[in-house]
Amino acid sequence: MAIRPPQTLKSTGRKVPVTKYRNVSPTQTLRRFTVIWARNDGVPFITTGFFAVLRRTNGSFVQAVNFDGFGTARFSRVRTPTNQPYILRTFRDDGTLFRVRSVPAGVSSFVVIG
Repeated sequence: MAIRPPQTLKSTGRKVPVTKYRNVSPTQTLRRFTVIWARNDGVPFITTGFFAVLRRTNGSFVQAVNFDGFGTARFSRVRTPTNQPYILRTFRDDGTLFRVRSVPAGVSSFVVIG
C-alpha cells in the first residue's frame, strides 16, 4: 500500500497526518485496457470511423474495437494491468492500416502518438 505524503490544509496551513490516509485505495484506475490516439501536441485525434485490432505477439486475435469520436478505444476483454505484450494496429473504416505499435506488458493504457 502506498503511503501518501503529508498534505497541507488550505484553510489553516496545518499538516494532515499520514496515518489518516493509510487505508485509502486509488479510485482512478482503468479496469480494461484503453488506447488513446493523439497528435504530436497531445490533442486527441477525431477518430470517428477508425478502429483498432489487438493481437498477442504470437499473432492470435484478441479483440477489435471502434474508436469513439474523441480518440479513445476500450478493449473490454483485456484486464489491466496487462500480463503480456500485445501488437496494436489502427485502421480506418475502409481497412487502410494507419499505425502498428507494440504494447508492453504491465500497462493499463497506451497512447498512440501521431
